[in-house]
Amino acid sequence: MRRSLKALSVVTLATLGTALSSTAADAAGFYIQEQSVRAQGAAFSGSTTTLNDASVIYYNPAGMAALSGTQVQAGVHIIAPSSDLDDTGSTLGGAPVTSTGDGGNPYDPTPVPNFHASHQVNDQWWVGLSVSAPFGLANKYDDGWFGRYDSIETELTAIDVQPTVAFKLNDQLSFGAGINIQRAEAKLSNALFAGTEGQARLDGKDVSFGYTLGATWTPNDRTVVGASYRSAVSHELDGDLLIQGSGGADTNVPGTADLNLPDIATVGLAYDVTNKLTAQAQATWFGWSNFEDITTLVGGTQVNQIVQDYQNTFAFAAGLEYDYNEQWDFRGGIQFDETPTTDQFRTSRTPDGDRTWAALGGTYKLNDNLDIDFAGTYIWIEDETINVTRNIAAVPAVVSADTSGNVGILSVGLNYKF
Repeated sequence: MRRSLKALSVVTLATLGTALSSTAADAAGFYIQEQSVRAQGAAFSGSTTTLNDASVIYYNPAGMAALSGTQVQAGVHIIAPSSDLDDTGSTLGGAPVTSTGDGGNPYDPTPVPNFHASHQVNDQWWVGLSVSAPFGLANKYDDGWFGRYDSIETELTAIDVQPTVAFKLNDQLSFGAGINIQRAEAKLSNALFAGTEGQARLDGKDVSFGYTLGATWTPNDRTVVGASYRSAVSHELDGDLLIQGSGGADTNVPGTADLNLPDIATVGLAYDVTNKLTAQAQATWFGWSNFEDITTLVGGTQVNQIVQDYQNTFAFAAGLEYDYNEQWDFRGGIQFDETPTTDQFRTSRTPDGDRTWAALGGTYKLNDNLDIDFAGTYIWIEDETINVTRNIAAVPAVVSADTSGNVGILSVGLNYKF
């Protein structure tokens, strides 16, 4: 029983570490950028500068100071990832692992919604609220696949509620700040072998807090500079560790695991080339080194620690906004997004590589109060390799694979001005 529990702890920890380091969405790592349809249409090249609806609260709270009256924005992004893993020599106990295949595409098309609202109190003050899902994934491999000792099924959701305030100092400078109230929940499973094959599962959840800061500077009528910072958020997922059908009676015990999310800093520049055409560029830094390892505790005692060795990364985006006529605006952009994963620790839940984006979008003004936003994105993911060892407390399982993948995104949003 004790051996099975320790094996569960090791494998569950590996599952958690890999699950929280992948994404079924867009950005490298497991960050979900899609919190604005309008921003997505330009590959997020202007999310701190030219975003002129309430979704700016998420990216740069100071941007609220450019919004008049009361505005509500809601959107949904249908994210359709595809991942293919080819076995290159996976083993169990030194022998080729018995499997039923390569696991198939573990992702299903998934809707990611968002909601934002802003209100102008007077000529200097604004208040707002943003509800988003900034981190998360959901994937499930086919039964009996060759990498099952690393992962079978994963659900990770982080819901963030951000009450926000903005202050306009003068026509050139505005500032904003928000408090992030974040709930994280994870459900993770993988195969376990200790004499017979069974399954390990972890369910855990937590609520923690962070903050967001932002500033905009408009030095002249043609130029806008924006900057923002989202703090790191540290969760301690509290839940249950479950063993079923491996080397003894089923076991269900309380357990915890740490989840340290990255801080994010962004700076952007927008310039009106003409009275209809705006060029914009943006750079974002991700503090992924916060996610250095995952520690699992059972009964308050550390049973194991899995090193993740995530690296800090950058994403760079550039795009154009075109005011076509009174009804239509069009936009487009490209983005290069580095992966925080490294060859030594990449896993079957992290078929992740550097990502290249291409995005197009538009806004149609129905009337003075209501706009409809559209966006479409395709993301190329660079091929990588996987070579990790799991189930080490019992019979070591080595998962070796080549990876390839891509992501398609279709989005629609509504912006209403009162």
